[in-house]
Amino acid sequence: MKNIKFFMLLLALSFSSICFGQEEREEEMEQESEGRHSVAFVLGHARIGQGRDAEGNKQFTSVPSFAIDYNYWFSEVYSLGLHTDFLNENFFIETEDEGQLIERERPIAPAVMGTYKPGEHWSFGLGFGGEFAKGGETYFVTRFAIEYGVEIRNGWEVLGSLTQDFRAKAYNVTSLGIGIEKRFGK
Repeated sequence: MKNIKFFMLLLALSFSSICFGQEEREEEMEQESEGRHSVAFVLGHARIGQGRDAEGNKQFTSVPSFAIDYNYWFSEVYSLGLHTDFLNENFFIETEDEGQLIERERPIAPAVMGTYKPGEHWSFGLGFGGEFAKGGETYFVTRFAIEYGVEIRNGWEVLGSLTQDFRAKAYNVTSLGIGIEKRFGK
């Protein structure tokens, strides 16, 4: 619980500083060649924390996944975006509430993410959204993300990502992925 409070405080402080020095940031952005918008495509694997087999027995559940992330960069340090994860397989989970077995059919989990990039390579994100699955219940999602990116050239970047999703009263998902990102626009 302390970690969640720490990340929420960090995000709140980070975004409050956006309000100050906006003119300086706008001048910075005019000098940059990459642009204010970015789109990333990430391939990965997601580990389901409360995975079960069809009979309800605990099992290590790992499913293929991909993500499409859009960000609007206010400066080189802060962005706000929509990050959407797609789990590309059906699986069973046991809910925390009633302990009932539920099948999730290829869920989609979009989240509005705030990102803080303190240096050239590392970025840290916090966001909130929902998880939706065909014929299933909708869950509230809290997402933490850590990415390491290396610029190739002309706004293209290769990145590795680690995300942790907490689905309220349901299950957790840890995703590890590799992707490519393009920054564009002025």
